[in-house]
Amino acid sequence: MKFIYRIILWLSALMLVFMTLWGIFFFRALEAEIIDETDDMLESYSADIIMKWLSGVEIPSIDNGSNNTYYIHKVSPDYAASVPQIRYENAMIFIAHKKETEAARIRHHIFMDDDSFYELTVAVPSFERQDLISAILKWMVFLYFILLVACIGITVAVVEYNFRPLKALLGWINSYVPGKKSAPVPCDTGIIEFRTLAQATQEAADRFERQYELQNQFIGNASHELQTPLAVCTGRIEMMLDSDTLTQQQAEDLMEINRTLQRMVRLNRTLLLMTKIDNGQFMDVSDVDIVASVKDSAGMFDEIYAHKGVRYILSAEDGALNVKMNEQLSSILVSNLIKNAFVHSPAGTEVDISVTGRTLKVTNDGGPALDKDRIFDRFYQGSGKKEGSTGLGLALVKSICDRYSFRLDYTYDGRHNFIVGF
Repeated sequence: MKFIYRIILWLSALMLVFMTLWGIFFFRALEAEIIDETDDMLESYSADIIMKWLSGVEIPSIDNGSNNTYYIHKVSPDYAASVPQIRYENAMIFIAHKKETEAARIRHHIFMDDDSFYELTVAVPSFERQDLISAILKWMVFLYFILLVACIGITVAVVEYNFRPLKALLGWINSYVPGKKSAPVPCDTGIIEFRTLAQATQEAADRFERQYELQNQFIGNASHELQTPLAVCTGRIEMMLDSDTLTQQQAEDLMEINRTLQRMVRLNRTLLLMTKIDNGQFMDVSDVDIVASVKDSAGMFDEIYAHKGVRYILSAEDGALNVKMNEQLSSILVSNLIKNAFVHSPAGTEVDISVTGRTLKVTNDGGPALDKDRIFDRFYQGSGKKEGSTGLGLALVKSICDRYSFRLDYTYDGRHNFIVGF
């Protein structure tokens, strides 16, 4: 989930809680204010009626056309002593001229006249709680969405504006390729945290580049330095094999040593080639016909492994598959994939090679599924290690695919499938 979406979700949830609590508080405060004002009005109305009653002045008619209602009745001294002199309550009353029942605020006031106790009950229609709650809820929902849209808009704008340095840093990280010259880490911001992050990223990248360069130099230098002694050893062994004084056992030992040296030569040559690829030394690019390269490599390996009875079947769509890349690397990529299939195929089986659209697929039989996470690692050979194999063929294919951003994949459906998407 993106950071801005998480902010929006949290903002929406917290604002909903806040608005709910604020709505409850607002309703309680509004209710208390309305009741206080109504009680003040009832107190004034009661005082006026009692004053007129005690003075003998004619009091208003009960059914006077207003919503205010009152009545006076005589009560016993015991009753007067048992209840508060003034008390308020909420109840439903019948409005005579409206002929309907409404919610009302009622005030009871006990007073004396000529040693007799009377109770004045004054009522005035009040607000309907449900109506008020519904109105407040409706406007609260409306206000919530208005505030939410406004807050989200402001928040997104503020975050997008202030997170520009972070987006620039992420863009730099996504485009960073080890061993290639990259622009400095963007650090054009006054925000301390982002500047610290950019500086730490630049320092980490510089350290990685130094280590990467040292590693490549070591592999390259080691490969170059090994070429001469390996060539000398190979030449001397060949000279010794031509000697007439060798016994059969000595000849067999020398041949075994020679096979080991040849493996070291291939290993050294492959490591040197991979170093050159990683260092970007194959700069020239041309239109390469992959189908033609597949036919050449498949025909060559078909002859080499004819003794195993392994044959290939080529399926290619009409028209060549042209790819812009180094011609030498294209030949290495195709030949390593096809050679891997021939080497690991059991005797008497077939290697299926298909070129469909922009995809090359090489399929062969042999053994259980390989570890998909390690199949393209250097020196990984699984459980079916073959004589003379360096374990670098598929790793070399991956280096070339990474160099040109080709898609390389491995699947197993009873057969091994190696797929390159150009």
